[in-house]
Order: sequence, then structure tokens, then C-alpha cells
Amino acid sequence: MKDIYFSQSIINTVKNDINIDFSKKITKRERLFLKLLFFKIISNPKSLNKLEIELNEMVSTLGLSSIEEFQSFLKKLTEKHILFDISTKSGKYSGIFALISSFILSMNFCQIFFTEEFKYCFSNKKNIFSLLEIEKFIFMEDAFSFNLYSNIIKMSDNKKEFTLPLSSLKVYLNSTDKYKRFFDFEKHILKKAVFDINTFTDFHIKYRKIKSGIKASNKIVSINFTIRKSKQIPILYDDTIYKMLELVKDRVENPEEIYNLFLLYSLKRGHKYVYDNIDYLKNNSSENFEKKLKRALLLDLAANKLKLYVNINETVKSPAMLHNILMQNINFIKTYYPKIDILQYTTGSLNLKNIRFFKDQDVFEFSNDELELYIKYHSNKKSVIKIYLPDNIIKKIKKARQNNENTHS
Repeated sequence: MKDIYFSQSIINTVKNDINIDFSKKITKRERLFLKLLFFKIISNPKSLNKLEIELNEMVSTLGLSSIEEFQSFLKKLTEKHILFDISTKSGKYSGIFALISSFILSMNFCQIFFTEEFKYCFSNKKNIFSLLEIEKFIFMEDAFSFNLYSNIIKMSDNKKEFTLPLSSLKVYLNSTDKYKRFFDFEKHILKKAVFDINTFTDFHIKYRKIKSGIKASNKIVSINFTIRKSKQIPILYDDTIYKMLELVKDRVENPEEIYNLFLLYSLKRGHKYVYDNIDYLKNNSSENFEKKLKRALLLDLAANKLKLYVNINETVKSPAMLHNILMQNINFIKTYYPKIDILQYTTGSLNLKNIRFFKDQDVFEFSNDELELYIKYHSNKKSVIKIYLPDNIIKKIKKARQNNENTHS
């Protein structure tokens, strides 16, 4: 079978129309996890043989409540496979393969082992699986984005402009029956696909709507695409990235790894994306900063606009008192932001009750795209409680407090 995978007579006659999809619909959380795996593999190719991840980090990053829930999450993901078909001059080849062959949970770590087919996707030697460009498929939010890229844009044969009937475009995007109104089709499919292609490939495309006549009420019948291919050459040294690294190098343990990570994200999302997420963390403590930075880049925390709402630095007699102060704040916030209640249902090391039994310098951290907590206990100096909330929630709480003060004045 390996001979077929690497057969030059097949590989050299592959046409551009390659179709990929998951055997079962994947969730937003699963796609986020796959993106995380991709970045870990690219930054350390040896991890294709065995990837080790910290369980508490994964539970927090994915917004899960426990290690048991992560185990269930990973089990479901292993049951989802990649479907593909490739057209060649001699015929069509179709198949299915899994991404993860097995995983082992041990202590606070999870070891993940990948299938041979998935490893071939990253091989320097050209093969059927490397042609799939699976990294683009994973990073693009929807399958129709990859369909537009693979079946239309790559097939443009260096044309700078071409026009497609709307009906044909919908067939290519597997969306013939999804949206009758063009407004809905454009909003939910076309705009998203164009954004994904411009973000995650070396093509930049624009489109123009063509109507059946000159009247405003005439129907849109075709889409005109203009395509520009950027000839990006991987750069080992980038002055802009180096300057961004200067902002954090004293707060990270592996500057070289972080530089490579900045380079990857800059190629995928642009320099501004990286800088905004560095800036987002500028007021965070240096403790575990490298982990926070990786997480911010993965989740684009800068876009979520989480801001510091509770900032307590206070000497407490016991960790139980620290826990009481924290719960008073959480219970108040819950009135205006019920999502903070997720903390009441976390288990294991993420259980808030653990704080009552903290020893000197113990830390509790929780973070997702909707809230962030940082608690550190000190037995002989000021302990710390920091709670980050979305900006609109903070404004809502402040307005409610102001109204209450006006009522009682």
C-alpha cells in the first residue's frame, strides 16, 4: 500500500480538484484542539512520533471541566476520520484515514500517537497525503472554504480573473440547497471562504457580483473573481518578529521556540495578530508567561477583549479566607454574568475548593475565551486575586452599580 501512497505515476498526474471532509462533523472545540496539535508538530517535528501535552493546560484551553471530560473528548475525536478523493489522469482515488491512532493518560500528561497516514501529510517526500494540504483544511473554519480553494482557485491556471455562474459556484461549494437568498449565501459561505483563503493560503482573492441587468432589483447570476498569488518565501530571520521577541524574551524560557512560533503565526495571521496578543498580556505576571503567550496566540485572546475587573492584593490569615474573598466576588459577578458559574462545576486540580487547602505560593489558574482567573496564596505577604471579564460585562456591572447608587442617594 505504501507504494501506492508514494507512486510517482499517480502523484505527478493529480489534478487540482482534491476533496476532503471529516467522516463526522467536528465541533469548534475539536478544530481548536487540532490547530493546537498542528502548531506543536510544526514547532517540534519529532512530536509526530509521540506528542506529549499537559492535561491541566488542555482542560483549561479547551474550556473543559475535568480531565475525565478531556478523556471523553479525545475518545470521540479519535472516532472521526478524514475522507478524501483525488482525481488523476488515470482515474479517481478515494479513501479514509484517522488522525490519532491511540492516546495514553498518565499522571498529569497525555501522550498522543498519530497514524502513519497523518505522518505522511508532513513528509518532505511527495506523496498522496502531502498533496491534501491538510494543514489548510484544519485551519479553515469550514469545508466549503477548502472546496473553493482546492476546486476553483488552484484550478485557475494562473488566470488573474475569471467568472463563474452562481449556480456552478454553489455546486463547487456543496451549498446548492443551503441558502436560497444570495444575501444569506454571501454572509454564511462566500465571505467566510474568501476570508479563510486570504488568511491561510498564499492566494489573495476578491470578488464582484454580476447581475442579470442594470436594475437594482435584478438577480445576481455570476461571481467575478480576481486572484493574486503572493510569492512568499519562508524567512528564517524577520526583523519585525525579532523586535516582538525583544518584548517578551526575558519572560520566556525558550526564546528560539517562541521566535519560530511568532514566525508561524505571522505567516498564517500577520504581524499585527502576534503583536496584539503580546500587547494583551503586557500586564500579566511573568509566572507561566510562556504558557499564557502560547494560549493567547492559539485562542486570539486579544480579540476577546478580556479586561482586568477584580484586582485584589491582600494579606490573609489563611487560604480559607482567600477562598471566601474569591467566592464573594464570583457570587456578585454571577448576577450579571452567569457564565462565571462554570467554575462551580470544575473538578480535579481546577476545583475552586482546592484553594481552601493551599500551601504557600500555590497557584490556581483558569482561562477560556469568556473569563480568566489567577489566584496565588502567600502565607507571609499579600495574596493575589485577578479576575478578567469581557469589556461589555464590566460596563454592564458598572452601570448597574451606578444605577443602584443613584437610587439610594
